[in-house]
Amino acid sequence: MFAKQITPNFDGTLPVVITIYKSTRQVPHYHNDTIETVMCLRGSATVYNMHEKHILHAGDIIQTDMFDIHSVTSDEENLMVSFHFNLNHPLFSGKGYNLLYYICSSNDTDPKRLHHINRIRMLLLALLSCYINDNCDPRITDFSEKILGIIRKHFQYYNHINVDEEMYPPEMMDRFERIMAYMLEHYAEKITMHDICEQEHISYNYLSRFFKESSLKTFRNFLHEIRVYHSEHLLLCHPDIPVPDIGYQVGFSDPKFFYREFKKKHGHTPHQHRIWYRRYNENTAPDIILDTGEHIDEIEDCVAELFSHITYEIECR
Repeated sequence: MFAKQITPNFDGTLPVVITIYKSTRQVPHYHNDTIETVMCLRGSATVYNMHEKHILHAGDIIQTDMFDIHSVTSDEENLMVSFHFNLNHPLFSGKGYNLLYYICSSNDTDPKRLHHINRIRMLLLALLSCYINDNCDPRITDFSEKILGIIRKHFQYYNHINVDEEMYPPEMMDRFERIMAYMLEHYAEKITMHDICEQEHISYNYLSRFFKESSLKTFRNFLHEIRVYHSEHLLLCHPDIPVPDIGYQVGFSDPKFFYREFKKKHGHTPHQHRIWYRRYNENTAPDIILDTGEHIDEIEDCVAELFSHITYEIECR
């Protein structure tokens, strides 16, 4: 197994668990029913998230979806914080957060949404400050709800692929959420755009036009992205399953087609993907978890410095 599931220690009362740590080479992992936001408080680190590599400096953030296989690694002194939002908490449960993809990072976002990134960063720092001083503070719930609300409204996959945000009415986002939920449930089956049109009671031409005007270009590309996304779990969490069988299990009818689509997304073949993670795992090391009580002054200094830095960035724009 090259990646493993890690379940945060949710106590059932708070919607979030926060961990502050120093990282050198994390074990690749994922979280079920959890949305995680990683923030660099000091120094720098590299976050591998699925097929992407993100370099974070102090104040930078990246969000990972449930099932996103990710890890943090660094060769220098750093201080990191992970915010794990519990999607089974009453604040989020049943609201569809677990049926969507999100793309939210401070170093790779549309300039038009940068002000939303800055708002998230400020709210994360406020949440962290409350959490380390009094984890019974009711603002923890308020901040958590606001953070995930912004991510859902401005950084879900719909926002990422919708090239012209003025082209479609607001209800199209709601419709796309339902389409994505349906496809995530049935991606391994033979599904067509006609199935979606029947499900949503819309015309074929309308849905075809939506995909054509998006960065995806076609419904078929969207379906392939979902299948490739889910193939990574089988590749890394079940190394005993042959690669061709993985392609079949996620819905590809031809292993060669699976290889091609995987390489298009990741830049290398499924076999090479396994080899990369096997080598990465040879030198992993556990994070150094900081006791917030013992390091509260150090953490608060970082929070105050980043507050000032982000505020200055906002005022200069």
